[in-house]
Amino acid sequence: MPMYEYRCGECGGATSAYLRSYSSPQPTSCRHCGSGEIARVMSTFAYHKSEADKMAQLDPRYGKMVDDAMSKAPPDTYPDHYLNKMAPFSAAKEKGDPYFKE
Repeated sequence: MPMYEYRCGECGGATSAYLRSYSSPQPTSCRHCGSGEIARVMSTFAYHKSEADKMAQLDPRYGKMVDDAMSKAPPDTYPDHYLNKMAPFSAAKEKGDPYFKE
């Protein structure tokens, strides 16, 4: 259901109303002061940026900054360090569920 916002011309109060459709009956009076001088106003909204837009807004030096930080970090903080230590399930010493064994 869409949410519409109304502003009172007398008291300036804002009211939100959930309506089934655009043609549903609108509120006729202000919930704050009871005045009939209400008007629908533009609601705030949000949108999601695409990955391309996000990448375009990155600092062009970002890649170099990440590379510099990774070169200064200890080797065990690099994600591939742990991936290289993992063995596939087919090469496991024991068969079965590998989690929470005591």
